[in-house]
Amino acid sequence: MNLTRKPLAGLTTLVALSLALGTFSNQVCAHGPDATLIMMGDLHGTLVPHAAVLKNSDGTERQVASAGGLVRLKTVVDDIRTDNPAAVLLSAGDLTHGSAETLFTVGDAMMVAMNAFDIDVFTPGNWDFGYGPAVFRNRFASRPPFPTIPPNIRVMARYVGCDDVPDAYPCSEYDSATPPPAGPAPATPEGDGVIRANFPAVAINLYNDAPVPNRNRVLDPYVILDRNGLRIAVIGITASIVPQQADVFNIGLRFTQGVEELPDIIEAVKSEGADLIVVQSELGLSQNLKIAQSFEDIDVMYSAHTHEITLGAMLADKRGVISTTPGMGLSGNEISRLARGAAIVVETNRDMYVGRLDLQVADGKVVDFTWEAIPVDERWDADPAPDMVALVAAMEEDFVAGTDGEVQTHIFMPGAFCNPGCGAPGEQRGHYLTEDLDSIVGYTDTLLLRHQVLEDTLNNWLADAIREVADDVVFASGTDPWDGVDISMSNGFRFGNAVLPDSDITLRDLYTWFPVGPAVNVAEFSGQAIEASLEEILAAVFNRNPFLQRGGWYLGLANMEQSVDLKNRPFSSSSGRIVETRIGPDPLDTSKRYVFASCYAHGDAIDRVCRTGGGSEHRFFELADATDYTSDISIVDPVNIPFPPTGPVKRVAPYRYVHPVHLLRRHLDGIETVRGDDYGVGRVTTVDSSAVGNPEEDKDLQINQPDNTPDPTLVQPAFGAGPKFFSGVIGD
Repeated sequence: MNLTRKPLAGLTTLVALSLALGTFSNQVCAHGPDATLIMMGDLHGTLVPHAAVLKNSDGTERQVASAGGLVRLKTVVDDIRTDNPAAVLLSAGDLTHGSAETLFTVGDAMMVAMNAFDIDVFTPGNWDFGYGPAVFRNRFASRPPFPTIPPNIRVMARYVGCDDVPDAYPCSEYDSATPPPAGPAPATPEGDGVIRANFPAVAINLYNDAPVPNRNRVLDPYVILDRNGLRIAVIGITASIVPQQADVFNIGLRFTQGVEELPDIIEAVKSEGADLIVVQSELGLSQNLKIAQSFEDIDVMYSAHTHEITLGAMLADKRGVISTTPGMGLSGNEISRLARGAAIVVETNRDMYVGRLDLQVADGKVVDFTWEAIPVDERWDADPAPDMVALVAAMEEDFVAGTDGEVQTHIFMPGAFCNPGCGAPGEQRGHYLTEDLDSIVGYTDTLLLRHQVLEDTLNNWLADAIREVADDVVFASGTDPWDGVDISMSNGFRFGNAVLPDSDITLRDLYTWFPVGPAVNVAEFSGQAIEASLEEILAAVFNRNPFLQRGGWYLGLANMEQSVDLKNRPFSSSSGRIVETRIGPDPLDTSKRYVFASCYAHGDAIDRVCRTGGGSEHRFFELADATDYTSDISIVDPVNIPFPPTGPVKRVAPYRYVHPVHLLRRHLDGIETVRGDDYGVGRVTTVDSSAVGNPEEDKDLQINQPDNTPDPTLVQPAFGAGPKFFSGVIGD
């Protein structure tokens, strides 16, 4: 299917404007685009199609039973390249994380396919560091050092080797056991190393924590491409929040915001003759708009991380941010803003859209453009990309029964779970996958999707499922001093596929919601610690300063209700945004201690549950049989770790630790159907604290905060802290 290109409709307006300003260039003419950028971002390890909620051009939503998947994605990319063989393919954001296939192969299942896309430039996201620095460096780094991949990681890397890849497609494995190559990495013995990217990864803000002579950056800062007579510079900025996620993600690495480095890098690419400067950044849309407003030389900002979809491209400069109208030519005002140096800012949403940006360039400036966020849906099934059909099938073979009726057992061994040499030989350890990912495990009568920043039905159900199963285990165990679990939370991840109303829930769905390897744990916390943690999370999600936003969206809450003020409460107020929190029927008592069950990230301090620190009486849940989620669950103490942790982390969770997917399946076995009436929104409500009956706020302390309603002028999630909430440039 060849896409019909819209004309660069702003040219007529531009000619008139240019004549008036005396700046008309003979280079501006009615020819095809001078440059075409293809954009795909935040793919999150998704190999196969899935249900989704897509946006129409007018901003309304439609539910589709099948969208995305790498076959369709490659089909769209190939179609654009047929139309313009000189098109530049950009990829930004979380690539190797987000599915069972990537979790159990440390991202290798995704790399096999992505190496066949012919990506021109990639910028990693925060979750690409989730398998530890050794995997990241060996997969993406253009500069040494290349650490040895730990034995536990090798266990997972062996599931996919180059022998699994059809001979016609590029594949190389790399591990530090082989000296760093001067060029592309040669193949090493099968399964000894992770599959290396055959495309360049760039980031200006990722450094070795200790200086390395002449090469302190881990990745090259930019790539310059020569296309259609233009020199196109692509500068990368990776996610800066990695150190806030888990210490084990960033050992030996140092991250900056990228803002301080950007002026020198821009001057460097200009000195190399760059005609077009593109920044692809995994800082998120709000931060990237700020950057685009602050640096006049940026022509295009490709944004990733926040999973927003810009149906109409945004134009950002010191005057502010405006959004163009999807499917329409540029207005006179938009052409004027562009002529005065406004940057084009766009973002795509996971594997459900491919972005196409056609640019007209004259005298080193973008003078007109068209932008299309192309839905990756069933219309691309007529002539699928044959190379991707073969590669996806090869990667899925061990995860679905298929024609041979067999599924391979996979084991996930967390990086900080067990140091080499611990445990008895042959002892079950880690998290096992033994069943077909397409196995039906439940049913829902309501939409399940992380769809809202503040609250959604899916996160409510996830939190309830963890609490109810954990509560039964704690109660049955007679664990002193507890008789049950008071509260649970589900992390505010942005990733995860949709399950539509009146649809089956599959095992694959569960893993898109928890494609990480945490252990379920339980501890005792003061009400004060819980409230402080919730305030901190709200502050991170809704901070007025986009460079202080972090941590995804808000949590799902079980046996808790809150009223919050996102309008009147000042961001710096000691009272914070929470007006009231209730646990069960009673107001939260800051002096009382509560039993809290949720997820522990391997390598965290032992006093943590979910994103809350300061717990005591910390315990884990253990399966009797790691291969059987229905086997008995017992409560055990942490193993082989001092408190607080010092030095290398040994075994903390039990070998047969309970994963959230285990609890979700046990919960579904009991309820069979997730009902919207039981888990619907309403646990977190927004209020106007200045109204009668609510605590008064000092008006002098109030600052310009968002209203408690979505911004209708820009495409963003409901209650999202989107671009309209912010004004000015960096440093103001």
